[in-house]
Amino acid sequence: MKSCTFYVVIRENYSSDHNDFFPYISAEYVKIAKNFKAGKKYPVLAVKDVTIVADDENVVETSQFLVPTENLNFMWVQSEIFKFAGISPE
Repeated sequence: MKSCTFYVVIRENYSSDHNDFFPYISAEYVKIAKNFKAGKKYPVLAVKDVTIVADDENVVETSQFLVPTENLNFMWVQSEIFKFAGISPE
């Protein structure tokens, strides 16, 4: 098995995408999404599986990405707030 770092960008219209496609993501993730700069590529350093139990008790299988933050920390963030941006940092 071979692995490599890949890059993601924050969704352009996160609020709309959240309401339309990912309603099970908590309001806390909406706040977290605001901590990333639009159009900036972030490297994904690790991926983990996550099981979410939504407010309506539906079980959702998803993932989280470990990404560096603007304040030079690392954070596990719900993968749905990002879009794939390739394997090159440019």
